[in-house]
Parts: sequence; C-alpha cells; structure tokens
Amino acid sequence: MGVFCYGELGVDNLIRVPHLPSPEVASFPTSETYHVGGAAANTAVWLARWSTPVTLAGNHIGLDPYGENLHLWLEVYPALNLEYVEQSGAVITPFCRVMVTPDGERSFLIFGYPEAPKTRLTKTMLASSDFLALDLYGGDERLDAARVAYEAGIATVVGDVVLADHDILPLTSIATNSAAYIRQVFPGVDIRRHALELQSVSGGVIVTTDGSHPIHVINSDSQEFTVVPPRVVPLDATGAGDAFRAGLMYGLLQSWSLERSVCMGAAAGAFGVQQEGAASKPTRLEEVLVLADSLGAEPMK
Repeated sequence: MGVFCYGELGVDNLIRVPHLPSPEVASFPTSETYHVGGAAANTAVWLARWSTPVTLAGNHIGLDPYGENLHLWLEVYPALNLEYVEQSGAVITPFCRVMVTPDGERSFLIFGYPEAPKTRLTKTMLASSDFLALDLYGGDERLDAARVAYEAGIATVVGDVVLADHDILPLTSIATNSAAYIRQVFPGVDIRRHALELQSVSGGVIVTTDGSHPIHVINSDSQEFTVVPPRVVPLDATGAGDAFRAGLMYGLLQSWSLERSVCMGAAAGAFGVQQEGAASKPTRLEEVLVLADSLGAEPMK
C-alpha cells in the first residue's frame, strides 16, 4: 500500500539573487537552475526516493520542453506511478520563477497552474493507497478529491487548510499547516488557539510547522505535543512543507507513532531546506532516519 499525491505538478525555475528587486534597485542573479516543482510532485518524489509506492496526478502537463523534462525527471523513480499524469500538446506546462535570497527565503511568480486542466480523482485510482496527500492550490477538484477519499475510508493529508469554515476541513484526517502562512492570513493570531479551533472541526490531527521554532501537534484525542526541528542553515526553503509531509506519511505507513512520524517529517524538512530545489536530490532514507531518531516529542500541559 502507499500514497496518492494529488495536486500541483510542474517546473520550478530557481533564480538565486542577493536581494529581491525593487522599483528603483535592480537585482543581479548569481545562478539559475530548473527542478521538479509543484507540491504534489515534490512530495511524491521524496516518497519514491525512499521506495514507497506512490501515485501522482493533478494538473495536466504539456509536450513542451518543460513537460518533457518533468516527465523524464519523474520517471527515474521506479516506485512512482505516472499512469494518471496526463500530457497533451494543447497544454502549457505550469511553472514557477522562484527568487531565492541568501537566507533561503523564496518569492514566487506562478504561471499556468490555474489554467491547466485537472485530472478528476476517482475511487478506482485510490484503490492501492493508504493516504491521499492533497494541496489546496486549485479549485473544486481538490474538494472533490478529498470527498472521494473520505467516502472510500482513505486518510487525507491536506496542506495549508487554515480556514475553520473551509468545506474540506471535516474531510481532513491530518492538516499540515505553516505558521508563517497562518500569520499572513490572520495577523496577530494565537497559533495554538487557531490549531485547536481547526481540530475541533476536523476531529483529526493538526500539525503546525514554524520554521526553526517547535512544531506544534494536536492529535485526534485533542492531546498536544511539540517537536523541536533540527538546527540547520537553510539554502532554499522551497518545498520544505512538501518534504515534511513525505516524512510524516512515511512514518505512518510504517505504523510508527504520530510522535515518531512527526520527527521523520521534521528531519526530511531539515534536509530539504539545505539543498537547492524542492525535490531534485531527496536525501537518502538512511540519513533521514538517523536524524529523525535524534529528535523527540514533548507533551504540552
């Protein structure tokens, strides 16, 4: 059994800059590289690198150079099932221009994702999956996908579902949210209270990552714990949450405790931010396991 990753797949064009440009001040890039992109594709590649059976689908990609290169990059992984990745000459492959500053932070220019046709998820497609990993960077097809998984009894792991009245929240088994994103949506919010509100609606697990600060987790019994992530010097934070989701689901697929699985997610995320590109060179499983086993969870009172 394995994971079905549904959502964004495209190409990331990483442009390293000494600072972001402004209307009066130009920025001169120091490098430009191309990588697998999109939340679904990034998570799928990390899992496939660890020989976890994973299936990928979402937006269609083109037969243009970006689409051809993306397909070549993905088919390197024997554990990654691409049968539902639809490719057509009528589609322009979605891509992002990602400006990365020396602190590892990134700013995005996004092209083509909203316009690209989406593959509709069916119960048959999920037949060999334990989890559906889902991003919300789309339309009604995301909600439809969550509903299909929920009705089939398959756990859903949804990224950045931060609105308590979002229709997908009651269908969400595990929400993996970014505190930085929550603060942008709700300035001045109390992150812990916000997570408790979400959990009261979903009845599932709420995980809130916060950069180098402790990861806050509420389990399905409303018990809370934290995990302190490893201290690292970030090179590129693109896709850190996607790597975290991969590590979390890998642990749960091994029947590990939620605490140990979150540590696995934290370790994967830490390795992810130390490399260029979200999923171009996922770290070997053995290295991630060593780092994960050095971490621990602390209950909250």
